[in-house]
Amino acid sequence: MDEYLEVQKLFRQGVSRREIARQMGLDRKTIRKYLNPVTGPPVKKPRSRGSLLNGFEDYLRQRISQGCTNAEVLFREIKTRGYRGHITVLRCFLHPLRQQEKWRAELRWESAPGQYAQVDWGHFNAQLPDGSLVRLYVFVYILAYSRVTYVEWTNRMNLATLERCHEAAFAYTGGIPEYIIYDRMKTVVLGEDARGQVRFNPAFLDFAGYYGFTPRACPPYWPRGKGKVESGVKYVRRNFWQGLVSIAGIDDLNHRSCDWMEKVANVRIHGTTGRVPFEMFKEENLKPLTDRPAYPVYPAVLRLVSRDSLVSYSGCCYSIPSEWAGKSVWVRQVSGEKIVVSSGNRIISEQPLEPTLKRTVIEEAHYTRLRGRPRLNPVRVIPRIETPSNEVEHRSLSEYAALIEVGA
Repeated sequence: MDEYLEVQKLFRQGVSRREIARQMGLDRKTIRKYLNPVTGPPVKKPRSRGSLLNGFEDYLRQRISQGCTNAEVLFREIKTRGYRGHITVLRCFLHPLRQQEKWRAELRWESAPGQYAQVDWGHFNAQLPDGSLVRLYVFVYILAYSRVTYVEWTNRMNLATLERCHEAAFAYTGGIPEYIIYDRMKTVVLGEDARGQVRFNPAFLDFAGYYGFTPRACPPYWPRGKGKVESGVKYVRRNFWQGLVSIAGIDDLNHRSCDWMEKVANVRIHGTTGRVPFEMFKEENLKPLTDRPAYPVYPAVLRLVSRDSLVSYSGCCYSIPSEWAGKSVWVRQVSGEKIVVSSGNRIISEQPLEPTLKRTVIEEAHYTRLRGRPRLNPVRVIPRIETPSNEVEHRSLSEYAALIEVGA
């Protein structure tokens, strides 16, 4: 820019182009370009800088291919990996990739009869006749082949409720499929291990083993992995929920749901299969329900871990890892044969249930962190010294008289 201004100045002073080129050491073509009113002054190109997302692109493309396109979620993930930029940079990067993912061609997946079912929860806000607002949840269970649907309304989504809803769905359909697909609900999936393998809740695995089905988990943030039940929840919301004028309570909802399943949901011509779910249900090949008793569900109880890393449950004490001493944990019995100690989504310990009361079950591995640590000095027990009595022994006078005779 300084060269351009100097050339303009000399030219206005009447200096020829040849002389300007000689004085400034520039080519005459450059002088001609600077003096051309069309080209104007030279434009300085900005220096190209590397994107703050350098090093994260491959990871982001992989997550998008897995179905995760939420910028907030991806922003949290790459921040833990060292990203220091703003979410706006990430949104700009994601925009074209999200459009490609939205219209990515996929092969429709259909299940063989009796092979798969899908489960999910729906969330609803309702106003009761007394004017109070409540949060309700609907359990939706769909057989992947026939699209037969079972729904049940609850006011909680804990593990015991989930298991009872499964049992009701098995009773409604009269059998059990080979596999049931879930999203990453915390009652079923605890997370992934170091190899990326899904870690299922041991308590739920025990329930699945009792009834003989295998749980399968979708990749995180990939609702299309269980698209049939996702559509089923939407169908409940649009077809059943919007038709309600008033709600008396959960029992009233479940009574109406049974009528809706029998007269609407399972007798309509399904939009995808073009057939009636109850008609296709005749082709299902579910494992029959036997006369086994209902799965024993025991509620979890909160326990404080003692200083010696023991938790009390049902009249016995069980050791857990020593780092949990002084903390609160949840203890739950499963299948009547073992107990599971947990905190949040973390399973701390699994042990067989001790059948004899007043027993303490110790696992030495729980105390490995304490080995080698100096122990506290034992309390010294000082022997008790008997206080001498102030009472004087009473003797007869004949004894004193005998002593005097001996001394004489």
